[in-house]
Amino acid sequence: MFKVGYVGIVGKPNAGKSSLVNKLVGFKVAITTPKPQTTRFNIRGIRTSPSSQIIFIDTPGVHVPKHKLGQYMMKGVNMVLQDADVIIYLVDGTKPVLDEANKKIIKAIAKSNKKIVLAINKIDAIKKENLLRIIEEYNKEIQEMAGNFVEIIPISVYKNDGINILLNSIENILPEGELIYGEDEVTDITERDIAEETIREKALFYLNEEIPHGINVSIESMKLRTTENGNPVYDIEAEIICKKDSHKGIIIGKNGEMLKRISSSAKREIQNMTGARVNLKTWVKIRKDWENTENFLGNIKDKIR
Repeated sequence: MFKVGYVGIVGKPNAGKSSLVNKLVGFKVAITTPKPQTTRFNIRGIRTSPSSQIIFIDTPGVHVPKHKLGQYMMKGVNMVLQDADVIIYLVDGTKPVLDEANKKIIKAIAKSNKKIVLAINKIDAIKKENLLRIIEEYNKEIQEMAGNFVEIIPISVYKNDGINILLNSIENILPEGELIYGEDEVTDITERDIAEETIREKALFYLNEEIPHGINVSIESMKLRTTENGNPVYDIEAEIICKKDSHKGIIIGKNGEMLKRISSSAKREIQNMTGARVNLKTWVKIRKDWENTENFLGNIKDKIR
């Protein structure tokens, strides 16, 4: 009996959704940073075993949109609620307060009529009595919305605790079916997408708080060639897009040091992920209000599925 299906992972920003997807898949398919709203479009991570193929969908953190970018991000979340076979609602156990944002998420997932698993993350950092209280409060809230959790599973992505229990539970819930993706595939995003996201991840990691959500990355050219020795090489030209003149100087840094740091770190990771040598050239461009400009959102719009 072979199980197959799509599993959407939803929750507030910084709940650990991308880290969980990477852990479940066993391969880094989604970028992770300590900053909220790192994920901007749905990313699929594929885990294939002798008994199942599970397609996990990492979604942007649920929030109130303030621009067109945010609207597209939330459209991606809503599509997952409609189309996934199972929903994992991931909650940060260290920030479990049932605020309005959490209540809206619970209302949306209850309305979806999907099978819902509540996964409480970061249990390594909370007391047992607090965990029991979280379970009780979230159970009560979803029942008031005429829904229920088919499973409630405490986990710690950081400590790798409860991950196998979560996997087994998901597999049991999924319907029978046939392979959707090849056995060796781990994601459906392209190497170009991976390169863009990796550069953005490094920029988010190194830059200070005021800049990250005002930046975007666009690969202008990515060409694969082979050296005389038969070794693969990617020549990549990328733009880091920011909204303000002052931000451009910060991204470049004194004597170009910050841009070099971002580029060098991204280059190493792209090389590790693609298995090819990488020549990476980066520029910083100012595009005011790009988050509301369709031309700059086209790439993200194309990835909403």
